[in-house]
Amino acid sequence: MALITAELNQSPLKGGQRLPRRVFERALAECERALRPRVPMALSIAFIGARDMRRLNKRWRGSDRVTDVLSFEEVEEILLCYTQAKRQAMERGHSTRDEVIFLLVHGVLHVFGHDHERSVDAKRMFSIQTKILTRLGVDSRI
Repeated sequence: MALITAELNQSPLKGGQRLPRRVFERALAECERALRPRVPMALSIAFIGARDMRRLNKRWRGSDRVTDVLSFEEVEEILLCYTQAKRQAMERGHSTRDEVIFLLVHGVLHVFGHDHERSVDAKRMFSIQTKILTRLGVDSRI
């Protein structure tokens, strides 16, 4: 039985933008494998538009710009902005799918309390992130 499960909301996305649920399940399974949670965790993962993402980023992080992912550890919630993920994928020369997986893994690590504000914390977080992404076949240098 999976200890990390998720309620997934892709409703704002058009058909071709939606990723199969199994993509998210596999990513969460690899996160679980790396993080080894002791208790079940039910995440809420939702895609939101750029306008809402900018508003929430300003409210919670004080940054008045669109961001790609916001994580809320206290409520086990991850918000993803598909338009920002797509833009970043195009700029960096990889698929939007890989960008979304990267952002999901990054968000899960934040929900689990990992951070990258200090270099020692960043080193640990990015090491775990690289391990998970490698197992998923996603370039960790995104």
